[in-house]
Amino acid sequence: MPASARQPLLLDTDIGTDIDDVYALILGAVSPEFDLRAVTVVNNDVTLRARLARRVLDLLGRPEVPVSLGSALSLTPGERRGWMGHEGLGIALPDETSAAAVSSPESEPMDAARRIAVCAEEAYAAGTPLLVCTIGAMTNLALALRCYPESARHIGQVVSMAANFEGFGPEKAHIEHNIACDPVAVDIVFRSGLPVTLVGLNVTMQTAMTREDVDALEAIGGPLAEALVGMHRVWFAAIGGDRSPMHDGLALAQRIDPTLLTLIDVVPQVLTHGPQAGVMTYTPPDGATPPFCRIATAVDAARFHELLQSRVRQAVQQAKERAY
Repeated sequence: MPASARQPLLLDTDIGTDIDDVYALILGAVSPEFDLRAVTVVNNDVTLRARLARRVLDLLGRPEVPVSLGSALSLTPGERRGWMGHEGLGIALPDETSAAAVSSPESEPMDAARRIAVCAEEAYAAGTPLLVCTIGAMTNLALALRCYPESARHIGQVVSMAANFEGFGPEKAHIEHNIACDPVAVDIVFRSGLPVTLVGLNVTMQTAMTREDVDALEAIGGPLAEALVGMHRVWFAAIGGDRSPMHDGLALAQRIDPTLLTLIDVVPQVLTHGPQAGVMTYTPPDGATPPFCRIATAVDAARFHELLQSRVRQAVQQAKERAY
């Protein structure tokens, strides 16, 4: 795909907890539909998360893509979820621990909020506004909107693996991990008016990568396969199962093939404080103002699986060829 036709992309991730972030990063880095401008990391030990992202990008042959450290803390007072303790296991990581070493080839690394703002400005100036894909807490994006409002509002689209839509009204309200990690940040993003697409558990739970899929990657071999198999088996042990939904990859895949998901317009509201912080409700648009949010209601899981597997296996094969 010509460079001018590719979508500028910034991926904001809590890579390292659920394995699906790693596959979403692969999809963003190798798909010709995207021009991956940067990766930002969020939640708890962001230095370890940055080291993970840096290692995966290097295995993919993308050393030029910068990785920026984001917020370790939630904007929601007292909220500290999002760390299970197995992060970083199953993959050989670089020894460097400084921000400069893990972030990028640049001499002066940027923090995540600044990175989002700069990428938004550059893409807007070039005529193809930036796509920001959040597959963790929305803290970094909220900080960009708070600290660099003029630049951040040049973002063209936000796609988030977040929420769980089962219908309209308070009786259908649910909580979901990425929302609950920082509901205050979610509220900031919603109030910004940026166009948001939510890909939630109601569709992502219909996707899966199985132990057989992981074994197929191992059979290809090479350094990327070794890393993916190692991390995925750690994740299988953590969840006590042999299949794991590809939540985050589905959010990105929708931008590759919009027919994978059925989307409807909604007006979302998130509770930001109290015992139900993170619970989201939805109402239909009232027609008075244009809706800013769409949410997924159905998925073609089989076609998504085929798309993801073909691109991941191709990336694994190419990494093997580069290594040998």
